Amino acid sequence: MKWTANLLSLGALVALVSAAPVVERQLDLYQLQISCPANKNVDGRFLSLKNNTLGVFDEDDVSPVQVYPTESGKEGCNQLHTYPVGIIDHSIGLMGPPGLLALVDMPNPNTVDPGEGIVAQWDTFRISEGKLGNDADGQWLAFPSKDNSWTVKWSDGTAVTTADFTIVDVMYKSAGEGRYNEY
Repeated sequence: MKWTANLLSLGALVALVSAAPVVERQLDLYQLQISCPANKNVDGRFLSLKNNTLGVFDEDDVSPVQVYPTESGKEGCNQLHTYPVGIIDHSIGLMGPPGLLALVDMPNPNTVDPGEGIVAQWDTFRISEGKLGNDADGQWLAFPSKDNSWTVKWSDGTAVTTADFTIVDVMYKSAGEGRYNEY
């Protein structure tokens, strides 16, 4: 009898827990597209993610990254999280030595410890007139890499760079809607 009562209590608890509502949240998704009419190698191409770096890649195993914005704690700024949403939060961020920051994927950005002499930002993006910018003064640069690939970096003009870069705009283009379940 005691065993039956315990089993019934356990069954009631499971029923209550499984009845917890799942809230589905709609997300506006965006893709990041390069605009540079002076350089047809990058103009109109979408940014993809490969080995934690965002750039333009000529390979079959990469597809355009999708992001959704959330408000940052910094006035007028946004965070850009990657979609689909997984167990680990991923944000697009800027990382590197001061003056020239690579556009990268940052898992759990609130826990990033970049180390001495390295800057890590994920909550300083500004979106204006369909363009993606940063809270700091500067511009986007695309650097050629192997196999017709390009990496994208934010420069404030103080870093020494190679002369083979191209100044680009990063456009913020609608990519439809996504869904995220909150428990």
